[in-house]
Amino acid sequence: MSEVRPISALKEYTKVFSELREGNPITFTKDGNEVGILVNSKEWNKIQAEIKLLNGLNHEDNSFDGMPLSEFRKLHDGK
Repeated sequence: MSEVRPISALKEYTKVFSELREGNPITFTKDGNEVGILVNSKEWNKIQAEIKLLNGLNHEDNSFDGMPLSEFRKLHDGK
């Protein structure tokens, strides 16, 4: 779960970074609105790898032409 802190907490950035843990991002707010999220570098790399994988899978899925089931059945004697 994300911890929420005011953006002014970054004045003590060494403390903020020392408290940063994997799986526990810190959300920063200004005037009650979210302005940024800080995540552990290991978690960031994991997220980036997952995005790359999902984009690749999505690209492959979109490039599949396929055919209607009725046409497939005709080609395979209705089996």
